[in-house]
Amino acid sequence: MAKVPNNTNIKKLPPVVKYYTIPSMGYAADTESREKLGHRLNRVIGQLQSLQKRVVAGGSDCVGDIQQIKAANNALWKVAEAYLEIHLSECMRQKKPAAEIEKNLQSVIRATFTM
Repeated sequence: MAKVPNNTNIKKLPPVVKYYTIPSMGYAADTESREKLGHRLNRVIGQLQSLQKRVVAGGSDCVGDIQQIKAANNALWKVAEAYLEIHLSECMRQKKPAAEIEKNLQSVIRATFTM
């Protein structure tokens, strides 16, 4: 049987907000990417609202609801992936120092795997 990791290490990590800041997006391509990101989020919100209506109404299909939850979760992960791509592209475009990019990347990785 696999040993369950001790989660106490997670609590000792520095807060993500300390290092992770979102740069302003001043490029036209970034505006388009942000709009696409907004559309993805709207689809996830729609999936969750649909699920909420079915659950509140009662008598919904358990397997179907679980599949909908998984679909919304996967879609949300895709949003996070696209969001990260936008952020890292902006960091590279601004030619930020490697140390700053590394610090941001460490914070992002921490945030991603503690979701």
